[in-house]
Amino acid sequence: MRAAASLLRLWLLGTLLIVAGVLIWAFAPVLIFVALLAGGLGILSLAMVALARGLERGLGKARRRRPDGG
Repeated sequence: MRAAASLLRLWLLGTLLIVAGVLIWAFAPVLIFVALLAGGLGILSLAMVALARGLERGLGKARRRRPDGG
């Protein structure tokens, strides 16, 4: 009886590992694509924020240099 329970546990563990492997194999390309897309959009937004801050700094200095104050 004890050997049958142990064999059943091994069978369930093996089945679980096989199913997990198939799921990872099936969804990995999609997950990698989504991760790369999110990373690319993050880098793009970081560049846009840096550009906007640089323009803001540049325009702020140019406005302060104008003699008419406008």
